[in-house]
Amino acid sequence: MRFDQANDTVRFTRRALMKMAAAGAAMISTGGLRARRAFASPLAARAIPPQPRAARLVRTPREWTGHNSRLSDYYRADGYPAYDPHPRYLGQLRGSWQQIGRQYGERAGDLIRMVYEGWYRELLPVQGRPTVMAAYLRHQEAYYEALVPEALELMAGIADGAATELAASAFPNELSHFDKILMINSYFGLMGKPPVSQTAALAPEDEIVHCCSGAVILGDATQDGKAIHVSSEDQHFFPQEYLVTFIADPSDRRAHPFTVTDSAGEIGSEHAQNDRGVTVSGYAGGGFGILSPTLADPFSGYRRPGLDWQVGDFYAAAFAGNAREAVELLTVGRPEYRARSGRQTVIGKCTRGANWVVSDASQAFVVESIPADQYGQARYAVRKPGDMGEKQARFIVSSNNVEAHDSYNEQNVHEPDHPMSQHGSGTQRPSYFGLNGTGMRFWTFTHLIEQNEGRITVEMVENWRKTHFVLDRAGTRHDTVDVDGRQVPIYLVPDAATLCRHTPHPAGTDSFKGINIYVSLSVAQDLVSYRTKGRPCEWVGAWDRLSLREPPAETTD
Repeated sequence: MRFDQANDTVRFTRRALMKMAAAGAAMISTGGLRARRAFASPLAARAIPPQPRAARLVRTPREWTGHNSRLSDYYRADGYPAYDPHPRYLGQLRGSWQQIGRQYGERAGDLIRMVYEGWYRELLPVQGRPTVMAAYLRHQEAYYEALVPEALELMAGIADGAATELAASAFPNELSHFDKILMINSYFGLMGKPPVSQTAALAPEDEIVHCCSGAVILGDATQDGKAIHVSSEDQHFFPQEYLVTFIADPSDRRAHPFTVTDSAGEIGSEHAQNDRGVTVSGYAGGGFGILSPTLADPFSGYRRPGLDWQVGDFYAAAFAGNAREAVELLTVGRPEYRARSGRQTVIGKCTRGANWVVSDASQAFVVESIPADQYGQARYAVRKPGDMGEKQARFIVSSNNVEAHDSYNEQNVHEPDHPMSQHGSGTQRPSYFGLNGTGMRFWTFTHLIEQNEGRITVEMVENWRKTHFVLDRAGTRHDTVDVDGRQVPIYLVPDAATLCRHTPHPAGTDSFKGINIYVSLSVAQDLVSYRTKGRPCEWVGAWDRLSLREPPAETTD
C-alpha cells in the first residue's frame, strides 16, 4: 500500500555527530565514577539525590491552573521526589536536532536521570546483563540510522545535555550516556525476553491488560466542525510520571515544528501534534500469533529491530505534512530507507506490535503493525473510518487490539486472506461480555461517539475520559461485574478496562501504581493540545493547554 509523498535528500553529517557525542559522553561518565561508591549489585544501588541543574528552567505557564487531587498518592520508588503538578515545560527548543536535544537534556537532566534509573531497574532482570541490553540497542541504532537518523541526532543531543546528571546516576557506567537515552526510547522492546530455545515458536500470549486507547472524531461529527484527536498513555506511574513537554522548532528543512509530552528522555511518547495539524498517537498493538526469537538468531521474531511506537510518533509528527504522509512514513518509510535497508516496509513494534492513530483536519487512519507473524513476517494494515462499520465514516477508534480485515506482508504485497485481526482483536481471550480489556475500551468509545454524533465537544470528550463504566458491543452499560460472588466496580477489576481504568490489586482496591500517565486531546484546526497529568477522574479544573500558534511566554526562574 502506498500514499503519494514527495521526499527531499538527506544530509549525511549524522554519523560524525554521533561519534562526537559518544566520545564526550564516555569522558564525562569516567569522570563521574570518582564520586560514586561501588555496589555489589546494580539493582541494589540506591537513588542519588537530584544534582544541581546547569540550565535555567522555563516556568510553568501561568494559565495551567488545574491540578490532580491524588497526585501525591501515586506510587514512586523509595528515595525519589514527588511528581510535579504539571509536566515540566521546557519552552521552545530551536536549531539542529542535536541542538534541540542538548537544550532538552540541559533543562530536564534530573528528570531524565530518574526515568533512566527506574527503567534500568525494571529492564535488567528481563535482559539479564547490561551487555545483552547494549547488543539490542546496537541493532536498534542501526535500524534508525536507515529509517530516521534524525532521531539518533536528537537522542545524542539529549545525552550530551543531560551528561552531568547521567554520570551521577545510580548506574553510571553500565551503559554509555547515548545508550541510556536510546534505552529510554526502547523500553517496550526491551521488555521482550531474550531467546531461550534453538527452535522458533510462537511467543506466549501476553498476560498484561494493555489499556491505551483513543479516537479521532472528524468535523462532521463534532459540534463546531473541528476534528478532535484524543488518546491516553496508560502504563505505570514510576518512573513515567516524571513528564516534560515542549515545542520543537527544528532548522531541518524537511521538518515541521511540533509539540509533544514525554516521560523525560523520550523523543515521541504517546501523542504529538505539528504545525500542519497532523496529530499522531501510539499504542501497544496486537500480541497473538507472534514468532519468538531463537538462540541462533536472537534478533529475530519480536526482538528484531524496528520502529518503536513512541519514536514513530516523533517520526510522523516531525516529518508529515498531512495524515496520508504520516501513514506513508509509518508503513513504508522514505525512499532512502528502502534503498539503504533493502526492506519494503517499516517494522513497527512495541515489544510485539504497535498501533498508530494519525489525523489532520479532515482525515484519520489507524496503522496496525506487528514485527513477526507466525511465519516471521512483519505485517501492517491501514484502517480508515467506516472499515469497522463506523456510522457515516465520521470517526475512528483504536486501543491495543488489531481489527483490520486484511494486511500487507513484508514485501508490501496486499494479502486480503491474512487479516490483521487474527493477531489480537478485541474478542480474543475475552474476560467479560465476549470482549477482552482492549475490546471493552474500543466499543465504549465507539458507542459514545455514535450516541453523540453532531454535538460532540472538547469538554464532552474530556468527560468521557473520566468514565468508570463499559459499553459492550450491543451498547449495554456495565458498571460492576461479579468477582467471587460480590459486585466490584468494573474499573477496579484486573481483567477489565474502562476508559479511566485504575490499577486493582486485588480486585476492588486501588494500588495507585498506574494506568493514565496522562491523557491528551488535540484540535487540528486550532493547533492546540489539552492534557491532564495522571488520571482524568482525579483532575480538578481546566486541562493544561498548549498552543502551537500562541506558545506560552517563556519566563525563567
